[in-house]
Amino acid sequence: MIAEQYRSTLDRLLEDYCLFLVELTFVENVYDWCREKGVEEPDPGTPLKLVVDEEKGCRVVVNREIDEKVLHDRMKALEVRSALLNVAHNKTEDLDTDKKKLVYLFLKEIAARRPELESDDILEDNWVFGEMKEHGFFDE
Repeated sequence: MIAEQYRSTLDRLLEDYCLFLVELTFVENVYDWCREKGVEEPDPGTPLKLVVDEEKGCRVVVNREIDEKVLHDRMKALEVRSALLNVAHNKTEDLDTDKKKLVYLFLKEIAARRPELESDDILEDNWVFGEMKEHGFFDE
């Protein structure tokens, strides 16, 4: 998936969440960028990352191109979590376009920073899908 082609969608989400001061940066490899900048990132496959730095400001770093295997792995993990709640509805089926998948990954990264979600993947997924619905991504 060429993530950079969805820059306007990500910019709109940054505005919607009042993250006006957050810089959107596309790079070849988020993991390598984090290593170069001294930012902790344990996952070599991470497709995007919200980086908070009090001195340098905040930014969302996104791979220009998200590897299909990485995307598949993220969707498979969501599918497993989804099945724990409801075997009749696979949430990954709602993410039927690259744009929706990228929005999911983007909002999932924001959700991971929300203390009320307690770093619980299922709570985060529910929040993300609620936000996507509220923002009309499932009406497209």
